[in-house]
Amino acid sequence: MFKILCIFSLVLIKIIFLATSVFAQRESELEPMVVVETRSPVPLSEASPWVTRISEEDFESRQIYNLADALRFVPGMTIVRSGQAGSQTSLFSRGANSDHVTFLYEGRKLNGGFSGTYNLGQVSLNGVSTLEVLRGASSVQYGAQGIGGAVMLRNNPTEKKSTLTMEGGSNNSLHGGLVLGFNESEWNGRVGTSFKTTNNEQPYSQFDSQSMSFHLSRRISDGLEFDFVGTGSKSDLNYPGNNKSPSYPASGQYQDIQDLLLSPGLKLNIGDWKVSSFYSYSDDDLIGKDSFSNTTYEVDTNLFDLQLNGEVFEVIDLTVGGAYEEDSFFKKDNSSNLVDVDEENDSKSIFAISTFSASEKTFLTLGIRSDDFSDYGSASTWSSSLEHRLTEAVRFTARYATSFSPPQANDLYGLFGNPNLNSEKANSWEFGMNLKPNEIINLRLSYFETEFEDLIEWSGFTTSNVGEAKSKGFESALDAIFGNFTSTFTFSYLDAMNSTSNERLLRRPRIVGNLILQHSTQVKTIGVGLTWLHDTIDLDGSTFSRIKGEDYTVVRLYGDRQINESIKFFGRIENLLDEEYDEADGYPALGCQVYAGLRFIF
Repeated sequence: MFKILCIFSLVLIKIIFLATSVFAQRESELEPMVVVETRSPVPLSEASPWVTRISEEDFESRQIYNLADALRFVPGMTIVRSGQAGSQTSLFSRGANSDHVTFLYEGRKLNGGFSGTYNLGQVSLNGVSTLEVLRGASSVQYGAQGIGGAVMLRNNPTEKKSTLTMEGGSNNSLHGGLVLGFNESEWNGRVGTSFKTTNNEQPYSQFDSQSMSFHLSRRISDGLEFDFVGTGSKSDLNYPGNNKSPSYPASGQYQDIQDLLLSPGLKLNIGDWKVSSFYSYSDDDLIGKDSFSNTTYEVDTNLFDLQLNGEVFEVIDLTVGGAYEEDSFFKKDNSSNLVDVDEENDSKSIFAISTFSASEKTFLTLGIRSDDFSDYGSASTWSSSLEHRLTEAVRFTARYATSFSPPQANDLYGLFGNPNLNSEKANSWEFGMNLKPNEIINLRLSYFETEFEDLIEWSGFTTSNVGEAKSKGFESALDAIFGNFTSTFTFSYLDAMNSTSNERLLRRPRIVGNLILQHSTQVKTIGVGLTWLHDTIDLDGSTFSRIKGEDYTVVRLYGDRQINESIKFFGRIENLLDEEYDEADGYPALGCQVYAGLRFIF
């Protein structure tokens, strides 16, 4: 299937070059909009303090090329990579599990695979124009896996800029990316393709990946628009295992992963009401070989989604919709060709989100959703939030929400799976403040508490529901702009506990901080980034007993210089101080690395 997508995209690129001899002028810059929180466009200045937006300009200036590294800078979210580039990567949002965040591409759910963790170590940002992150409950908006939040990858088809990026560096690393954007007559589109290869530092840890994405949009009439989006990737990773294992380094362990998303959709305007609908097909195929097994995993999903949103009585904004989803799970032992899992299930859902303007300064948002699963019965979730604008510069927001997540296929049918698991549920409330007194300062603060029921955790022998768990914490993000200088500071405090055993949940650090200082002109950029993590509980790589995880501080330096209107030179140093640390015990992170490259703009 990936080869078919490659051929299709190459043909598509050729058609684009033939059909777009004249590009439209860039549209006037407007205030950024985000859709991840309400499923409909909202100005960023009106979004809740637990919403984060990262732009393509941020990716380029900071030289961040994959999703996991971008999410490291989001308060309340912790990335744990079990090894080096391309390795298994987990995301813990506000103390929730690594499979509790929904990932979407232009509103379409990406395929989480057998584990439900979306192969975060391999997802490229090439062709992504904006990253939108909602922390906290998102089940009302997106259904299952919504306990920890939602991440939306956007690809703006009206952006005509095209770029070619080539980079090389430490550990025989090469990275390249091509983005083609066009805007002519009624057709808009962006197509991106990229590759990465590296030997990493550990033995037998070669990583190779290729990815591509596209978003096409055509205006059929004044009120009707067709769009077609797709993503695909292929990655090959060798990994030597845990360095505390007696078999380290293992030479024959690998993961081969292919994933695909294809989704046509329609958007229709009927007066002040907007109707959008799409169908999406996605699959995630993984072949993994280690000291325990040699296994093929396949997950296919067909999804139909319909949404209607508009205004009622001038004071109520209403969004309603529904979805039907079919999933199939397949698992086979490659050494014996025995099929362990061949399961299918489906789900149906309906939802409604309504915002009531009580006054010019006070807004109430209510949401409700019902999901019916063929294997897990039904689940209902709801949310309510109240926003009050004290002044133009100060906004307060409070929210209460329920959320849920059925067990993933790997929890049920994996090597150490447990078929008797219950769905996970959560109740959460949060309070936040947006403070923007002028064009220089933008401060976002939030405090949250979440109670988990039947949280799925590793019990030492298998996966199990741990009963009840709680997490609470504080998040802050401060952006400052002064002339050519910009700075971003984020700080998060988290206390996540198993209420039954009174033990802290694994790999949820108490303190995570990030600092970015950057100076930019039309000719050059120079910046420094600092990340520190403190006080976490991990599993010993050899005994699997609970241990104190490593505290670490990592510094990166980056910069670029415009050679002429079309060529930019850039470079960076990762882990500038050559810090030795493990994000997961027994899996060393990369030491100091140096990279440099050129970006061509046309």
